[in-house]
Amino acid sequence: MIYQMKIEKGKKIILDADVIIHFIKGKQIGLLHKIFPKNKLCILNDVYDEVFQGEIRNQVDNLLKFKMVDSLDFSMDFRILKEYAKLKKQYGAGESACMAYCRFHKDVLGSSNLKDIKDYCEEHDIQYLTTMNFLNEAFDIALLSEADCDEFIYEVKSRGSKLPFDTIQEYRDSIT
Repeated sequence: MIYQMKIEKGKKIILDADVIIHFIKGKQIGLLHKIFPKNKLCILNDVYDEVFQGEIRNQVDNLLKFKMVDSLDFSMDFRILKEYAKLKKQYGAGESACMAYCRFHKDVLGSSNLKDIKDYCEEHDIQYLTTMNFLNEAFDIALLSEADCDEFIYEVKSRGSKLPFDTIQEYRDSIT
């Protein structure tokens, strides 16, 4: 059975830090931009500035340098700035920036912080993808094998991040 995500061609996928960090910890950061090839991956400047430090920042800089990911600035868009300021009172800076941007641009949000984003995204009809959605898509389009996916999950968890499943098959069983 194929579980492929349907993302409208040309829509940007606005990445929150957690998805990028998961792909770094899972040792698959170079694969991230290949998973949804008809969509451009983007990082908001606010997410980049506030979250990425040290070695992780170096890897994100490489993503930007090699055009695997684009950076976006919304500092001149008053609607987004106003929504961002409102959201930041309740949520983290990264999630707030991504949700505000996606609300007004109708792009796709890439974040695994469902506790913070799910209700807002559903209320404002924002499509979102979690790390598990990215991983499952990589499996569906044969970028990663089942063993590769399971190793990714293991690596991410062993490096202190949370994912809701221990295997890609557990995830796939949960969405059928």
